[in-house]
Amino acid sequence: MKIVRIVLIASGVAVISYGLLGLPTQLGAMQLVGLLAWLAGAVVLHDGVVVPLSTLVGAGLTRIGVGLRPASSAVLRGALMTGALVTLLVALLLKAQSVAQNVSVLEGQYAVALCWFWAALTLVTAAAIFVLQRRAPAAGP
Repeated sequence: MKIVRIVLIASGVAVISYGLLGLPTQLGAMQLVGLLAWLAGAVVLHDGVVVPLSTLVGAGLTRIGVGLRPASSAVLRGALMTGALVTLLVALLLKAQSVAQNVSVLEGQYAVALCWFWAALTLVTAAAIFVLQRRAPAAGP
């Protein structure tokens, strides 16, 4: 397992290095500045919004999810986080679609796709929780 871990880490470092070294040749100075600003904004959004909200939701689910085992609770939290992030991305697409000057650029049915995504996510999550609740050993006292 140690060898696999070392190979995976080395591969990841190599791919990231290749991408970073290629940036100056592919992007102009203003595009690099824009990319760095976008990355900084992503860090702020993640650390300032996503993490605190997911912590609060996790704490709330812990309080109300008394009957769920830890694995089931983790599945539920993961599904809610996935759904929230996909919804955020689709909201951005819907906003861009509403102000787009070229309608052929964003022509997808994003709201319909989001409804189908939530339906599928709900079914998969419910099935996973059902299986985990039935197969997991009973929690201790």
